[in-house]
Amino acid sequence: MRIVIGSITAVLLLLLQNSNAEIPGCDFFDTVDISKAQRFSNGSYLYEGLLIPAHLTAKYDYKLLADDSKEKVASHVRGCACHLRPCIRFCCPQYQKMNMSVCYGDMSEDELNKHDPFVNVTLSDGSVVRRHFKEDLIVQSDLAKPGCPRMYFMNHELPGNKFTLFENGSLLRHWDNAELSKREYCVQHLSFIGDSIRIAPHFCPLSSEHSRTWKTVAIVISMICIVLTISVYLYVKKLRNLHGKCFICYLASLFLGYLFLLLNMWKYSSHFCVTAGFMGYFSVIAAFFWLSVISLTLWNSFSGNSGWLNRFLPQDRFLSYNLYAWGMALLLTAITYIADQVVDDENLRPRVGVGKSCWIYTGDMTVMIYFYGPMLLLIAFNITMFVLTAFRIMKVKKEAQNFTQQQNTTNRLNSDKQTIKGGRNEVGASDEHISLQNTKIEPSVF
Repeated sequence: MRIVIGSITAVLLLLLQNSNAEIPGCDFFDTVDISKAQRFSNGSYLYEGLLIPAHLTAKYDYKLLADDSKEKVASHVRGCACHLRPCIRFCCPQYQKMNMSVCYGDMSEDELNKHDPFVNVTLSDGSVVRRHFKEDLIVQSDLAKPGCPRMYFMNHELPGNKFTLFENGSLLRHWDNAELSKREYCVQHLSFIGDSIRIAPHFCPLSSEHSRTWKTVAIVISMICIVLTISVYLYVKKLRNLHGKCFICYLASLFLGYLFLLLNMWKYSSHFCVTAGFMGYFSVIAAFFWLSVISLTLWNSFSGNSGWLNRFLPQDRFLSYNLYAWGMALLLTAITYIADQVVDDENLRPRVGVGKSCWIYTGDMTVMIYFYGPMLLLIAFNITMFVLTAFRIMKVKKEAQNFTQQQNTTNRLNSDKQTIKGGRNEVGASDEHISLQNTKIEPSVF
């Protein structure tokens, strides 16, 4: 009798356990769907060679999303497998590939043969072990993907794209030292250059980033306006003077900077990431040097004492300006490239192409040395020249107003003199007429 009562009690407890909405002490993102796994009489399940005890299982009628909201699904049994063995969290079914954040078809037999199934896992004691994703780890492929329509991926072979996958399932992104939970990333097979297929982490854009669509619209509109402006300057002959040519060069370098920025935003430059980063750097720096040329020529044109500066400038000024603007931009680009190759200290290297951006690294103060620092100096020079030019224009305007007033005063005085002189002549004529009238002429005179 006691045996029967004990059995009934065990069954009731088991049913009560399985009717719970969740497993106590186990995060949903540490569970797997074990509905199709072998179930034993004591309530435990055998899943992928791992025995999951009954107290680590429960029935769920929902799926937890990345933002912790719940999506209603058919009731199914889940097991807290990640508390028993390290898990790897996939974005799609385990043998599918991902492209542009979209899962598609299982890999072919040829792709399976050449694909790398191993990942490095850092254990709790700090040691790093190489694990087969299927044989050594529990694959989680039914969890909701991170809550963004488009994800970035990391290629650990590129500079600054290193990451660490921990035994507890979290992932450390080295370029900004951010630790991502399973809600914030997933991994999937991805094709890379060289016909290789590897497991790569995917994650959402940083929360501080604005919509790429609006950025793209703004950049494309700016590029169209730049092209139209250059066309007008090339078509109108009067605009093709020294200032106009310098302005065209400035717009051309600005256009190239926008182009590489646009390619970087949409990851079209990922195949030549470092090269695109240096070309974009060169274009932006060249634009600022051309601005300094424009500010200098404007000041030289309006300055009253520009003769001394003209003596130091060659006759072909446009050629000298080209050598200065493009040459200085090329020099800074070369210095940045050499520093990127030679400097060992990560805190002093420009790290072009590091992280998710094919650009110079902007995550710390190093960017002040190679990028923002030169730009600030050029901006300070440009502001100084423009302010001096503005003062000179106001001075010339004031002098012109004074000259106009003096001219008006002189004209008014001359007019008054003419009026007075004319008045005197009229008075003399009147006096003579009166004198003649008052003179009595005797008849004897005739």
